[in-house]
Amino acid sequence: MARTSKDKSYWYGYLMAGERSSPVLRDDHLETGNPKTIYMFNLKRGEIIEYVLEIVEKKMRDLKLDESGYTRELDAGYKRARRNFAGRSAGKRSTTDAAIVLLREGSDYSGDDDISKDNPDKWLESVEA
Repeated sequence: MARTSKDKSYWYGYLMAGERSSPVLRDDHLETGNPKTIYMFNLKRGEIIEYVLEIVEKKMRDLKLDESGYTRELDAGYKRARRNFAGRSAGKRSTTDAAIVLLREGSDYSGDDDISKDNPDKWLESVEA
């Protein structure tokens, strides 16, 4: 069952996965950045999950007429989940974050690479963010 409007394009369906089966909502505007995966809101889990398209498409079906009541629950749950959804970038460090941290204060550098001559009090601790 698909519902579209000028600013929203949702597909409402059911993911058949045994005990983990659930009504799902797919928002065509959410992109994973990977053509082999899709994001869908899973009502049972209450979150937006990235699925492997090749696997999940065989287990998805449209909502049946007697299941159309799920659309309101899916809309409300998706709206809540979308507020906190960060997508693929969540929890990953950017290349800027992964840059080498300077361990020595710049003003202390004498041009001599023999660190045994350096004052250890001038060294800074490298701390993971």
